[in-house]
Amino acid sequence: MKLKTLLLFIAFCVSSVLIAQDYWQQEVNYKIDVELDDVKHTLSGNEQFEYINNSPHQLNEIYIHLWPNAYSSKKTALAKQTYQMDDNDLTLGPDSLKGFISQLDFKVNGIPVKWDYEAFHRDICILTLNQPLMPGQGISVTTPFFVQIPSGSISRLGHVGQSYQITQWYPKPAVYDKDGWHQMPYLTQGEFYSEYGSFDVSITLPANYVVGATGDLQTASEVQFLSDLAKKTAEELKDIQPGKKNYPKGSNSFPTSSSTKKTIRYTQKNVHDFAWFADKRYMVLKGEVELPHSKRKVTSWAMFTPRNKGLWSKSIEYINDATFYYSKWNGDYPYNQVTAVDGTISAGGGMEYPNVTVIGNSSSPMELEVVIVHEVGHNWFYGQLGSNERVHGWMDEGMNTLNEIRYVQTKYPNNTALSDMVLNGRFHLNDLDHHDMADISYRAIAGIGEDQPIETHSARFTSANYGIIMYQKTGLVFYYLKDYLGEELFDKCMMNYYREWEFKHPQPEDMRASLESSSGKDLKWLFEDLIQTTNHVAVSYTHLTLPTIYSV
Repeated sequence: MKLKTLLLFIAFCVSSVLIAQDYWQQEVNYKIDVELDDVKHTLSGNEQFEYINNSPHQLNEIYIHLWPNAYSSKKTALAKQTYQMDDNDLTLGPDSLKGFISQLDFKVNGIPVKWDYEAFHRDICILTLNQPLMPGQGISVTTPFFVQIPSGSISRLGHVGQSYQITQWYPKPAVYDKDGWHQMPYLTQGEFYSEYGSFDVSITLPANYVVGATGDLQTASEVQFLSDLAKKTAEELKDIQPGKKNYPKGSNSFPTSSSTKKTIRYTQKNVHDFAWFADKRYMVLKGEVELPHSKRKVTSWAMFTPRNKGLWSKSIEYINDATFYYSKWNGDYPYNQVTAVDGTISAGGGMEYPNVTVIGNSSSPMELEVVIVHEVGHNWFYGQLGSNERVHGWMDEGMNTLNEIRYVQTKYPNNTALSDMVLNGRFHLNDLDHHDMADISYRAIAGIGEDQPIETHSARFTSANYGIIMYQKTGLVFYYLKDYLGEELFDKCMMNYYREWEFKHPQPEDMRASLESSSGKDLKWLFEDLIQTTNHVAVSYTHLTLPTIYSV
């Protein structure tokens, strides 16, 4: 090796080490005890979290998200956004639809602290510390809390009758990183950014509720309860053929709540959120998937209402295949269980949380499979690679859409998903597949000049662009990158990115540096010409050499 080359190599290695040493992130470890009142639709709880300051900065205050307060009035950011989206529940609806969080009494290391709501957002508060939190130090923050659960018709947190979707429900510190505090009001269009740590959560509720949640279930009697339900459900569904159009349906009425209560406990490390879903009607299926690299086995759970039992009869297959293929292409799933639950939500077809996802209504087995795959896939893109979804939503939704497209093209290479959707084959639009569905939707909006850049703040997207650009165009662009690099090199790049940034907060520049380092390619054309503009790429899937970028 020539001296000049050697010196450049040494300089690169030193700079890489320094960059790695410069990275830091905070840690938050939670212990929460909560009880559900399914008559008044409320939660009563106590929370303790350890906040560890791994930053090089002295902290004098901590921003805390109180996201249930987003549902409290017509003045919140959520109410204003949903009103602009022609949803008037919070602005014009009765108080019975609303929700809030109250009875807060924050203490730090057992001593009361001053706190107040942020000036413009009652779903954010600021704790003023009694003494500075120095680098390397930690504090214990405690508070009781009370949540009035809002109607499930509004957004992600809510109840539909006695079916509960308990998400973004507890006081939660905002992320503090190299760019400062990232306090943000709750929005329906625009997701989240949270600190990694651990959870120890105990839930008390009537004994006949079935619960799907983040984390490993520690209560042996509840594990047996779910396993017995799974055997019963499997026996009931053994003769169902999910390909038929007329699915057998059961009653979706709620049984009477048990007069006795149970307390079930979940624990989980290396996650940045905790969600749980409870329904007395749930049927349960249980499965297992072997991961492609480590060969470790992961337990899979599906929970669904009797009315949807025919549609969900193969749901374990969908969960297992999603977990297998995302592991194969990006890196093995690190947790012990993965769960999908059947629910009614107002924030889209499905919504993801660590280990558990809620799935909205689907009209066919294929539609259900795609939604389950997409939402389970968020365990990688948002769950393990914790990007700032509010600001760089494409790093979450777009990368996940890439894997969703790849999944369908891999498992169903001859699929005609788009042709099947277009008026049952009219107009002679034959042989159009799942990839074409994304491609044509993007071309349609770009063709009339209404598209926005991929790198657009989530709240600034139009409703159409939020779905078409952030999800579909990003998926297409990275599908193109896969074809440009070839599958082998692309998979190497993605797995290296996963290894470098698992359980961390990668930014776009971190992703670019990782992919360029692994591929040996200058990807300016991707991260600047395509992601930051409305330029598009003309795709030819044979004999790819260099990308051709067009501005429109």
